Amino acid sequence: MSEGPTPSEMAKRPEQVARLLDRLRALNLAYSPGHHGRWSAARRAGLFDVCLRELFAEGDPPAGVAMVALGGHGRGELAPLSDIDLLILHPGDRPAEVAAVAEKILYPLWDAGFAVGHAVRTVPECTAVAVERLDAATAMLDGRVLTGDEAVWREAHASVLRLVRDEPWAFAGRLLADAHERHGRFGSVSHLIEPDVKEGAGGLRDVCSLGWLAAAVADPGGPEGLEAEGLLGAAERQALDAAQEFLVRVRSALHLATGRATDRLYLDQQAEIAHSLGFADEPGLRAVDGLMRALSEHARQVEHVVANAFNRFLEGGSQPEVVPSPEGVLRAFASLARERGVMSPATLDLIDAVELPAPVEWTEGVCEAFLEILRAGEEGVRALEAMDRIGVLERFLPEWAPIRCRPQRDPYHRYTVDMHLLQALGGMARLLGDAERDDPLAVEAAGLVSDGDALLLGALLHDIGKTGEGNHVPASARVAAEALDRMGLPEPTRELAAFMVAQHLLLPDTATRRDIGDEDLVLDVAAKVGVPERLAALYLLAVADAGATGPLAWTPWRAALVRELVTKVQRVLERGDMGTETAEQLAERVRTLRQLLATEEPGEVDRFLLRMPRSYVLTVPPDEIAAHVPLVRKPIGASEVRTISGQGSREGTFELTVVAADRPGLLSWIAGAFTLAGLSILSAKVFTTEDGVAVDVFEVEGLFERDVGEERWRDFRSTLRKAMEGRLRLAHGVAEKRKRYPAPRDEFPIEVAVHNDASDFFSVVEVGTTDRIGLLFEVTRTLQELRLDVRLAKVATYGSRVVDAFYVRDELGRKVEEAQRIDEIEGALRARLEGLSAAPGAPPALAPSAS
Repeated sequence: MSEGPTPSEMAKRPEQVARLLDRLRALNLAYSPGHHGRWSAARRAGLFDVCLRELFAEGDPPAGVAMVALGGHGRGELAPLSDIDLLILHPGDRPAEVAAVAEKILYPLWDAGFAVGHAVRTVPECTAVAVERLDAATAMLDGRVLTGDEAVWREAHASVLRLVRDEPWAFAGRLLADAHERHGRFGSVSHLIEPDVKEGAGGLRDVCSLGWLAAAVADPGGPEGLEAEGLLGAAERQALDAAQEFLVRVRSALHLATGRATDRLYLDQQAEIAHSLGFADEPGLRAVDGLMRALSEHARQVEHVVANAFNRFLEGGSQPEVVPSPEGVLRAFASLARERGVMSPATLDLIDAVELPAPVEWTEGVCEAFLEILRAGEEGVRALEAMDRIGVLERFLPEWAPIRCRPQRDPYHRYTVDMHLLQALGGMARLLGDAERDDPLAVEAAGLVSDGDALLLGALLHDIGKTGEGNHVPASARVAAEALDRMGLPEPTRELAAFMVAQHLLLPDTATRRDIGDEDLVLDVAAKVGVPERLAALYLLAVADAGATGPLAWTPWRAALVRELVTKVQRVLERGDMGTETAEQLAERVRTLRQLLATEEPGEVDRFLLRMPRSYVLTVPPDEIAAHVPLVRKPIGASEVRTISGQGSREGTFELTVVAADRPGLLSWIAGAFTLAGLSILSAKVFTTEDGVAVDVFEVEGLFERDVGEERWRDFRSTLRKAMEGRLRLAHGVAEKRKRYPAPRDEFPIEVAVHNDASDFFSVVEVGTTDRIGLLFEVTRTLQELRLDVRLAKVATYGSRVVDAFYVRDELGRKVEEAQRIDEIEGALRARLEGLSAAPGAPPALAPSAS
């Protein structure tokens, strides 16, 4: 709908449309959090009804013609910028006159800027299209005659009703299949950071699907009819009604805030929507998180209520016996998980009638019943979700309440905290079963752990302290320990589960942020782990945790690093001799490399190996090393740049090896040249030969244009050479490029720290912040200005957040250990990053930011 007509436009429009615009504008301006969403939606529909009836009457329609509102308008619900769907129903004998009537109705609305969908059909045509198309059938089920011949509409509506009521199971199956396809495209409203409140699972379209099911199976239809048929419980109907009201309010506020008929709630819109709906900051919960938490709670109710109703109709509800005690309630849910069923409304009412203390005292029977639910895998997850939805889970596990429906502001997280934990539990169950046989290391790890209950508990509780306040790992360890103590578990089970929670980031963080070629580092990890069973448990949890986070958390590159670290630690635990293990691994790699370079002179290979650092031979795959030999063999000029490119670790990424004469600032120049060439750095491995040649290996992807060809590599080399020769000011070029592209939509806290306990020979500078164009260039430029030599860079990008680690030494080749110097480094980096976050950029929404 347009903002409003000009006086000249008003003269061209029928009076009815002009009045409609004025009234809609007044209604939209009067919209407030106090208004019921469905009241406002009904009011809009009513205004359109009056206007359309007047337009229809002015068209002088022939006898037997009716105008029908379809879809949301037919249900009497219109969001501010929703489409208007109309059906002109006619007997078929005077098509020209009917077409003229339709034009007199539609053109004034189109001219005014309204989005109007329409169809002109006879009764047989309505029946035929309803048979062919599900969306046409459901639109007519929602139909409502506005004016004209009501008899012809009754005939058409009755015809469609007969279609769905003659084969209600087939119709319900079509609805369910359509919902599954839609959920696959739009995701879940309760899980996603940027949900679609209409089409997503748990959204308004799912609410509508219950109305269509009711039309097919109940008389009268609607939620009351489903309740009368035993397909919906009273509490479920109330939850559905509240959820629909809230979803309509959110959608209406979204339309008014954006001025567009959009149904996806993007991150940069959430704060405004939260304010417009009356949310305010609370201790431990910002207004925007309060909005998303409430949205998640309501959408989750819709998702479960709709799924339960369809399952009860298609498969019948389960009615396990409910003994009125805490153990009896858990046994009922355990039975539900075993039978892969859905509880009937009657059983849910019985459970609701049981008076559970808060919190429940854990007896041996309660503990065993709870573990039985966890052992059921995916069905156990469904049972826990059902327990959570009716408020039972937090009676047994009060630690669940603070993380329930709590959104996570990291873009690489797909789920709220509680759903992330349930997904991790399901992933762990699959790893312990037979479903994950594509990871041989996971299969081996599962065989090393004898206590599956501990692994399931560790997965369920690993982020239980993630409430948005401080470091979540120690908080989760503390909260989980309290919960595990209360459960009365066997001591070995409790200890292993508690260890998993406390150390659940040990493997992924060490692998992606530290030099795993460092013997002492591997020994430190082995010392923390202690025994092979704990190592196996941590690896399985890392896999399950990553799978429950999102695709960015377990890329082939990260998976390979974690597996390499696990293998190294496992050998230390088995042999207890790191030096021997490393020597054997080095010898094996050299043998493989000599086979790959069989056509080279043996002396040439020896000279190459003597020049390269041991960490290079241990961490770079032998086939890549073989490809590097020609790049490094000949002496390199002062401003010469040599590169070789190949496929990266996943589709759309590329590996580029850069060879140049090493000097202070080289890494910064390389990072700047990548930025100006439109390339984002995903990972970096930096090496220097004994005679001062840098051999740096990068994984990159196109910043905005994903295809990268030889022309882009040439641009990169040319830019780098100019920077090395002092003919190009990279800082100016990067700053100008940053101005032309959108600033990041998300801002993460700036974290800078210098660690001296991670390596015997280097200080590790760790930087965590929001990813943005040229970030790595700015960080490495700052390190250069601080006279620090970067010997290894570990770049880890998680969506819009980065955590990078740089192994550095001072100008004399020493670790940085003086407190004043450390403060200087941390302060300089923080100031540079704060300056970046405050720098002007283009308005957000064009594309994501990148390094």
